[in-house]
Amino acid sequence: METEKLRSFQEELKFGLQIFLNEQKDKYPHDDLLRIDLHCHDYNSDEPDELLGRILNVSETWLPSERLIRELQTNGCNAFTITNHNNARSCYELRDKGFDILTGCEFSCMVPDYDIGIHVLAYGFSPEQEVRLNKLRRNVYLFQEYALKHDIPTVWAHPLYHYQVKKMPPVDFFRKMGLVFERFEVLNGQRNTWQNMLVKEWITALIPDLIDDFSKEFDIDSSAYCSDKYKKSFTGGSDSHIGIFAGLTGTYLYIPGLKERLKNEPASALALEAIRKADMIPYGSHQNAEKLTVAFLDYVSQVALNYKDPGLMRLLLHRGTASDKILAFIVSNIFLEVQRHKVTISFVRLFHESLMGKSPSFLKKLALKPSYKPIFDEIAKMAKTHRNGSQGIIEEYNQSIYNINEKLNEILFSRINKKIEKLDLNNKLSPDKIEDLLVKFDLPSDIRSYVNSSEADRKDLTFNLAEFLDGLSFPFFASVLVLLTHYISAKVLFNTRPFLKEFSQHIGNYEHPRRALWLTDTFGDKNGVSTALQSIHRKIKDDNLPVDMLVCSSQIEPDEHLIVLPPLCEFSAPLYNDQPVRIPSLLTLHQLFQEKEYDRIICSTEGVMGLMALYLKSAYSVEASFFVHTDWVMFARKVLNLNVHNLNRIRRILRAFYSSFDRVFVLNSDQRKWLTGHEMKLNPQTVKLTAHWIDDIFTPQCVTKKDILGIENDLPVILYAGRLSIEKGVMELPEIYRNVREICANVQLVIAGQGPAADALKNELPEAVYLNWLERNQLPAIYSCADLFVFPSRFDTFGCVVLEALSCGLPVVAYKTKGPKDIIIHERNGYIVNTAKEMTEVISSYLQNPDLHALFRKAATERANDYRADDIMNDLIKETGLG
Repeated sequence: METEKLRSFQEELKFGLQIFLNEQKDKYPHDDLLRIDLHCHDYNSDEPDELLGRILNVSETWLPSERLIRELQTNGCNAFTITNHNNARSCYELRDKGFDILTGCEFSCMVPDYDIGIHVLAYGFSPEQEVRLNKLRRNVYLFQEYALKHDIPTVWAHPLYHYQVKKMPPVDFFRKMGLVFERFEVLNGQRNTWQNMLVKEWITALIPDLIDDFSKEFDIDSSAYCSDKYKKSFTGGSDSHIGIFAGLTGTYLYIPGLKERLKNEPASALALEAIRKADMIPYGSHQNAEKLTVAFLDYVSQVALNYKDPGLMRLLLHRGTASDKILAFIVSNIFLEVQRHKVTISFVRLFHESLMGKSPSFLKKLALKPSYKPIFDEIAKMAKTHRNGSQGIIEEYNQSIYNINEKLNEILFSRINKKIEKLDLNNKLSPDKIEDLLVKFDLPSDIRSYVNSSEADRKDLTFNLAEFLDGLSFPFFASVLVLLTHYISAKVLFNTRPFLKEFSQHIGNYEHPRRALWLTDTFGDKNGVSTALQSIHRKIKDDNLPVDMLVCSSQIEPDEHLIVLPPLCEFSAPLYNDQPVRIPSLLTLHQLFQEKEYDRIICSTEGVMGLMALYLKSAYSVEASFFVHTDWVMFARKVLNLNVHNLNRIRRILRAFYSSFDRVFVLNSDQRKWLTGHEMKLNPQTVKLTAHWIDDIFTPQCVTKKDILGIENDLPVILYAGRLSIEKGVMELPEIYRNVREICANVQLVIAGQGPAADALKNELPEAVYLNWLERNQLPAIYSCADLFVFPSRFDTFGCVVLEALSCGLPVVAYKTKGPKDIIIHERNGYIVNTAKEMTEVISSYLQNPDLHALFRKAATERANDYRADDIMNDLIKETGLG
């Protein structure tokens, strides 16, 4: 029992599948079994299911029928059918050529009372019956009645797939359909084991008593649709569209005395007989997204080779949302651009041929650049894998694809790094040039500006984009194609994840574990966000919470609940040099998300990781929460000095970004009010108030100013600790300090920290004591020996240093804004003020009234105790659905 608890979710699925397959295998003697793939496609499936494919006017597959039959034979099948969408043309064509083939088709049917589309496999019909079935498929009840009457066996294909995200079927839909069908595709080679096992569990639970109860509930006589309403049977099919995996998932059909009967009867007739009797058992293997990824990679390669511009009018006028059409426009241009690049299209052709078992010629390798030869070797390896019929073909394909992508990234980012070094970004993206750059983000609506733009206009850019992209085309587009296929495969598999989650809860089995991946661009850096995240990580680790943090870094060591990905590219961020931009491998992150079985995302930074969080949210259809640490509008106003028009551009970008998340956590009431107000318009139900806490080391210390600061103990000390930057308001300190000294002449200002404004501050305020950046374990003593903490920032969303100071018994004076306003209780444990003049007055008043100090220090520690790690983290876990 203890061993079962230790299994991962995927291991549990694999274990359950293996038990099921073993049970099925023992039903019939092996010598009396035909092997058939009851669900596969060829070139006559010419209209794709997915809306994007229909908008782009691409075929679902280009696979020739005879090639499909050869693949089925190679993979062990000895009976054959082809189930194209809404037509059996391939079956008739092959029969005319002398092939023994069972007529089959996958009909797209409608369930009219639910307005839901499903796919139904049918076998053994005539051309005339096919015409009738196509007319009746708009009403699945009439379709099933006709099929039963004419002894046409049907199978409900992939019952838990092919639903719209915004229109998930209710539970009673499945109860009703359980009465309408008697055969169910329980193993589909293009779905993952989770979906397949949920189908198996659901159908297994349809015992006669339940069927009778459902018949009464829906007032349905199941005998109108099923030859035996109590007998529910299972089938399997590869659902292959490219042929590689055809026959690897399928159905064994039981025919007593098979060898003798095959001497006089065709296999197709015997197969139909067994399907009608439901004498069949599915076969297949455990799978996640690996098989579908390979299938889509070959499909995308074929699209790139065969793609034709569908025309702008088709993209605009086709059914679909604006988002669908924008995506179609982007994808269309990617394919058209790929076709323009000879090296890229040659790579695509080689890749497709390798999946079909054709090795590239040695002469092609000789013509390659040395950096491309490892890619060539992996492609040749894939061809060899196909020809050898390896048992681990899926794993070997995926490993080669991963190796190819890593090599492409190595080439791509080595070239990007060199180009970035030449760009001089700090100069090109200096504050005085940011205004112009933001204006260029607004694409003009005047079509003439695109048609008639002059050479001077094109040169008037922050940098020459065409020149930057030169030399990046092949590795870039090849990497995009690889990543695109991983995205599509995950999107197809998990598009209905919310429904699968609900369905698993309904049947009481195979519920996906709840585990979050927390992404951040900063963790070991010297800033407040990093410090707060380190505290959160320690709490996650101490309590073994179902959360892992992930950061991209070449310096940080991995830890429990901390994943570190190496950067492919790293450079200093213009205007924020203390925080490098680090870009990890998105494919590595994509695969890690699946392997670690996460089902939700938390993100703390709006940079690279913010974009990757949205990618994962879209690909895996998971919930995503964003934790706002920084007020970027204030940063743009204070540091970049942007005008109101560009501030509005920044605000709109942030609104689009934050609204893409399911919920947003904020650290103060002002920010919540702004995000839910008229400017940002986020749903108030999705904006949650949270807080930080500080480590236990922050407690009052018995220390003296002389020992810690080298200052006489009777000298009043004002302390500032934090980043020395303009947005933190540190350039107000010289005026405040000098005004205070006019009243309290002996007061000393101590400044702990570093940052881009350090030199300017030292020039303006040479009389202060500067401690530079201190380690966290040094700070409690500094706080404890000071008399008052001054915090001139209007920028901080929380202000961890405020809470650190209070925890050490140090009262705080700060502006009446954001985090400090919520933390400080005015005239009890500190002061909140509106202006620098008021700040001067309350500092002076406090220093002149030593009788207040003990009261304020006691109130400070009491207030700090309100911010308990357990309470804050418990609320966060609950709000994110982890608890």
